[in-house]
This record gives sequence, C-alpha cells and structure tokens, in this order.
Amino acid sequence: MLEPMSEEHFREMIRANYPEHFRHVYDLHRVAETSIRTYRSFTSNHYQASLSLIFGRAYKSYDSIRRLCEVASSEDAGVLLRSLLNLMGVTRWISGDPAKRAKRYFDWYWVSLKMDADKFPDLIPKAWLPAIQKHYDAVKSEFEYVGKDNKSKFAKQWYQPEAQSIWDLFAQVELTKQYEEAYSTLSAIEHSDINAFFAMTATMEREGTERRIEIQSDLFVPHYLRNVFQYFAEIFRICN
Repeated sequence: MLEPMSEEHFREMIRANYPEHFRHVYDLHRVAETSIRTYRSFTSNHYQASLSLIFGRAYKSYDSIRRLCEVASSEDAGVLLRSLLNLMGVTRWISGDPAKRAKRYFDWYWVSLKMDADKFPDLIPKAWLPAIQKHYDAVKSEFEYVGKDNKSKFAKQWYQPEAQSIWDLFAQVELTKQYEEAYSTLSAIEHSDINAFFAMTATMEREGTERRIEIQSDLFVPHYLRNVFQYFAEIFRICN
C-alpha cells in the first residue's frame, strides 16, 4: 500500500514540473520583499499613500497565489489572480491622473462608511456618526455629476463618472486584451460558473465505467504563475 504523500513532497513535485515559472516568481518575490522591509513611512500625499496601500495588498496576493499554485489549488489561485488583475488596472488608472484620482480613491472611504451607517444604523456606534457625516459632507461633491440624461446623479463606484465600469476603466488604460482573455475567464471561477471546474474535469481519471475528478489538477499552474508575475511586476513598477 502506498504511503500518503506529504504536503511538502507534493509542493516539491509541483515546483519540479514548472521550475522556470517558479524561479521567476521567487526572484521577483525576493526583490519585493526587500522593498517591503525597507519601507518606513505612510505619506500624507494621497497618491503616494494609495500606492503604499496598493503595494502592500498586491504583495500579499502575489505571495498567496504562489503558495496556492504550489499545492495545485488552482481555483482559489484564480480568484486571487482576478483580484490582482483588477488591482493592476486600478493602479494604472490612478497613475494616469495621480492627484485627482488618488484623492477620490481615499475619499470614497467616507462615502462607503456613510452608506453603511444609513443602511445598518444599529451596527455603527452612534458616537461615530457626527464625524462620518462631517467627512461625508466635505467629499460628496466629488462624486456628484450630471448624467447623459441631464439628471443629477451620485456615483455608485469611486471611479465614476470618468469610468462607468471596470471594463471602461481597463479600456482607458489599454488593458482590454487582459480583460477579455483573463478577467472575464477568471470571473467564472469567482461566480462558480460551470466552466469554473474545467481543470478538475478536463483531466479526470477513468476507473472502469466511472470517472474521478482531478481535485489536485495543476493544469493552469504555469499560466497563473506567468500572469501573476506580469500583474505584480506592473504594480511594482508603478509603485517604485
């Protein structure tokens, strides 16, 4: 009877299948890790502050996707990869008009907090409400605009009305190819569409008249490693 494979042995096996992909990912990770360790301040400049937050989150997603790929948890890696692609688009879009867009990025915090306070009054401490209202009143004009129907509107997302959707945001920063080829596909995993299970079913093993799904399929591992390297490298470039 075969001994069950340890997790570390399985990781080694997956890494051995795609040595060059993992080598590139690890090399970039080491460079980024140095940047994280040596960063010392959170600036009052909205653009620099937004990049500080973005880079920290991108670094964590990058590391998580690498770890998930090592154990062939491709579906979970795909969900995070979609999030990182979204973050790359946001980062590039903010950098197109840093002062204005970074301020909106931060100011949306008070809009979302005001929405939560209105929707869930019992969950927000009453002592917070005056401060929330004060900050909301100070920033709300940034998100008021006149629509194509000449009616006053209030943005539903922080990037409106300059971009009306994520697709629009991607198009403005020349990422339509990435949206069509990756974002839409990865969204199927996020939303649990039937094709989200492709990796598990494409390599199913047949046992007599039955077929067994391949839970630990590494079918998409090299593709996800390539893409996570590209997305994070672009964010890293902008942030540094």
